[in-house]
Amino acid sequence: MLTVSLPEELETAVLTAAHRSGQSVDEYLALACADALSLEVDRARLDSYLSGVPVVTHERARDWLTGLANGVRVECPR
Repeated sequence: MLTVSLPEELETAVLTAAHRSGQSVDEYLALACADALSLEVDRARLDSYLSGVPVVTHERARDWLTGLANGVRVECPR
């Protein structure tokens, strides 16, 4: 369990967004954190690529993108 203190304006915005999305505040924040962490993983992967670490093959990337186009959302290949 994690407790976070937010500035009043941000807390109000989170409460409003959670209500508008039909989620509880816990659900909304868990999803927002998961999205932010996914972006951080992507940034780390980009840094690895830029430093010369081997990348995902074209075929794996194409298969993943084809799946996305068909509505199958899975984590980006690494």
